[in-house]
Amino acid sequence: METIKSYLETMFANMPNTPEVIRAKTELLGMMEDKYNELIQEGKSENEAVGTVISEFGNLDELADTLGINSQPHEAADNRRILSLDEVKSYIHAYSKRSFLIALGVMLCIFSPVFPIIGDLFNITFMEAIMVSLMFVSIAVAVAMFIIAGTSLKRFEDINHNLCMLDYQTSQYVQNSKERMQPIYTICLAVGIMLCIICVVPAIIIDSLNLNISDNVSGAFLFILCSVGVMLIVFQANAACSYRKLLSLNGSDTISGNYTSDYNKDVQYINPTAATVMSVFWPTVSCIYLSLSFLTFNWAFSWIIWPIAAIIYRILKSFLRK
Repeated sequence: METIKSYLETMFANMPNTPEVIRAKTELLGMMEDKYNELIQEGKSENEAVGTVISEFGNLDELADTLGINSQPHEAADNRRILSLDEVKSYIHAYSKRSFLIALGVMLCIFSPVFPIIGDLFNITFMEAIMVSLMFVSIAVAVAMFIIAGTSLKRFEDINHNLCMLDYQTSQYVQNSKERMQPIYTICLAVGIMLCIICVVPAIIIDSLNLNISDNVSGAFLFILCSVGVMLIVFQANAACSYRKLLSLNGSDTISGNYTSDYNKDVQYINPTAATVMSVFWPTVSCIYLSLSFLTFNWAFSWIIWPIAAIIYRILKSFLRK
């Protein structure tokens, strides 16, 4: 029966997303199910029943008058290229690698001050020079990761800039993959936020011991925990975008746009520049927040950046989305 449903979705994929077409699709599915069950009761095999149903109800041109619809494909979807399942799998895999590289690069940038902090413990000029050099090396590696990540999706420019769509089975694969990965992303987000909150706890405990090296050790622990926490947050936020991007490819003005709920679709913006601005909004806010917090150590007030940023984000989103 799933084969029949998939075939029906393919038949109606480019039809206008109107109440009449949705009614006709539901009506035709009922007719196909009735015929399928009738053939099974007559002793036909599942393959024979499916083949008979498709041959009898599989021509939308012949059924258009009966169903009261226009069988011509919707004009807005004429030039959309249907992505294969292999293309979709490759895109998700490449996007995950890109997300990991970005997250690891961010972690190295935040982690880099740990080297000079530890170098100061030795109180030896040569060791301090080595540790400062390692700080710049880690930043250079992070920049290289950002560059590699930025070019890793070049071969998928067709998906990002041209009209594409997913068939029913591929949409279900993406939806199921997203639901399977969602618990992992939730754990990454929760652990990441937790680490960012408790990153000051080791500093409080170590400072209370009144050791000569307490400032260095507590500072190192703060940067280590914060870097790992931010890495987890950045990774889950970026990796989840691949599923939303794919699930938003099908035009909402066609039946194929109903393959997934609006909650799972990516927001469409008025132009590529607007999409780029919105994609880097929260990472930029995070960098500003961490920079101000670490430079001023005024954590009690720096959090006000987040509600202000949220208001600005909602305003920009309302103006820039389609």
